[in-house]
Amino acid sequence: MRKLIRCEMFALRTPIIALLLLVVFATGGCTWWDNNVVKKVKNVTSRRLTVSTDPPGADVFVNDVFQGKSPVTLNYKYGIKDMWNGFVIVVQKEGYLPVRREASYKTESAFFRLIKKRGRAVRENR
Repeated sequence: MRKLIRCEMFALRTPIIALLLLVVFATGGCTWWDNNVVKKVKNVTSRRLTVSTDPPGADVFVNDVFQGKSPVTLNYKYGIKDMWNGFVIVVQKEGYLPVRREASYKTESAFFRLIKKRGRAVRENR
């Protein structure tokens, strides 16, 4: 008889304890999870890339998309494709040779020194 009572008490006690643990983790546990895990995970996929040139004012393209005139700071979120392939940065300015560089997703800044185009003399045939 006592064994039967103990089994019944255990059977009643287990769901009550589980319910209490669920309530505790649902209220306080979520706050801890949000503060310690979620914020850190959100920052994992966001990066900043600063592109500067000498001379400034060049057009900056990242993966063939115009981003603005240099110096420019880009905030972006990267994915698996970016981790695998990286980025292609192209900088161009009128009167200067265009420059192309591949960069990984870990790159935080890129500096480009542009080279002036040489003027070619046009000869006339007489």
